[in-house]
Order: sequence, then structure tokens, then C-alpha cells
Amino acid sequence: MALLDKIFRKKKIGLALSGGAAYGFAHIGVLKALKKNKIKIDYVAGVSAGAIVGAIFAAGMDPDIMEVNAKKVGWFRFLKFPLGKTGILSTEEIEKFIIENIGDKEIKDLNIPFAAVAVDLMSGKEVVIDKGKVARAAAISSAFPGIFSAVEIDNKLLVDGTVYNNLPTSVVKKMGADIVIAVDVIPANHLKKAPANQVQILERAYDILVKSSTEQSRKMANIVIEPEIPDDIWHFDVDEYPQLIKAGEEAARKKIAEIKTKVTFF
Repeated sequence: MALLDKIFRKKKIGLALSGGAAYGFAHIGVLKALKKNKIKIDYVAGVSAGAIVGAIFAAGMDPDIMEVNAKKVGWFRFLKFPLGKTGILSTEEIEKFIIENIGDKEIKDLNIPFAAVAVDLMSGKEVVIDKGKVARAAAISSAFPGIFSAVEIDNKLLVDGTVYNNLPTSVVKKMGADIVIAVDVIPANHLKKAPANQVQILERAYDILVKSSTEQSRKMANIVIEPEIPDDIWHFDVDEYPQLIKAGEEAARKKIAEIKTKVTFF
């Protein structure tokens, strides 16, 4: 009887959203496609940009509204310089942005169970934030080292989870997901045109490093969605959000049949 219950009970779907700065807009497109096809998400774990999008989605915001609000995002709004020495920018403005969108919520009060992933510079270990303020958790997960200030909590020095685990399939699995959909927005494509300057060279090298470090995470997923990011869009190109959202939606649409099959026959 227990075996039959396991076979016929509704499968729980977890969504693992990677980091990727501006590429994270592609997550909105993925969420739009899942909504259109009535794919219900039961758990969300996110890193960096994925934590921001994931938090807002878990709070109940419709992906179509998220797309409308995307135009309000610009790097200039995060230019608040901290008093400390661990970063150029403060994470305070990221928190304010999230609160503007969903209110000052606690993680326990979200519509969908949510976790943000950070890394502790002291121990070098992953830190999963699944309690406390939503905005604080997502902001910590987005504190890219050297750019945003590290956050000190309980003798830990926390920064962007991308450093340790940019595709949190293991986290969403531990949350209780039977089926894990991983959305990896870090480009895997072969460039048709060489990077044009030092910044683009660094960004491309970073993408290659992060991509290679997530191979095991992708293997843990039942479905991997990888949006095709155009060659001429880079990490800080937030104004290109319409193309990025479209890329996410198209990539997810191609996986819908596979997702429905997994949900039915897993």
C-alpha cells in the first residue's frame, strides 16, 4: 500500500534558479512558460539573481507582473556606497527593491517554500537561508564578492552563493522535491564573436568557470532548462531584459512536454 501511495501521489516539483546577474531576467520567462502550461511549483531555491526572482515568485507575484516590473531594475539604483571595507556597494538597496515588490515578508509566510543560497567566507561552506526576512536572504545571496559588501551574521561572513553552488538542485531536493527543474542562465554557447574588452573577457572567463563547476548540480536535476543567451548580451546589460525574458520563455517552452511526462510517470 505504501508503494502504491508513493506511485500515485502528486509529485512535488522543485525549481532551482541559478545566479547570473542580468541573465537572471531569463528566469522570468521560464516562470511565464510554466504558468501558461499550469506547471505548479512546490519549492524554490535560488542563488544571486535567481534568489531575487525566486523570492518574488514565491511571495505570489505573477510572472507577467514581474515582466512589467523588470523595466524598473537598473544598476544605478543599487549604487549605495557602504561604510565597511568588504565591498564597493551595499546590499541595502537590493533589500529595499524586494520589499517594494512584495513587502517586508518572512520566509515562513511565503506562498511557496523558499531558500536562498550564500557562502561563508570564514568556513568556505555553503549556507542555506530558509528562515528570517525574505529581502535579507535574497540580498545576501546576491552579494557578489568585492562588489557588494559581505554580510556578517553569527560569526559568518556571507557573500553571493554563486561562489560555491550556482545551481542549487541539491538544496531544492532536500526541501522535499520529487522532481527538480534546474534553470541555468549562465551561457554555454560557443561565441561567434570574441569579447570586445577586458570586462567582457573577465565575464566570459567567469561564465566558463561557473559553468564547469555546476556539472554535478545539473546531473541532480530531472530537467535542465538553459536559455540561449545572445552573444552580445553581457552580465551588466539590464536594459536587454526583454530579450532575456524571451530567451527564458522559449527555452522553457521546449521542455514543457518533458516536464509533464516526468510529473506523470516519474
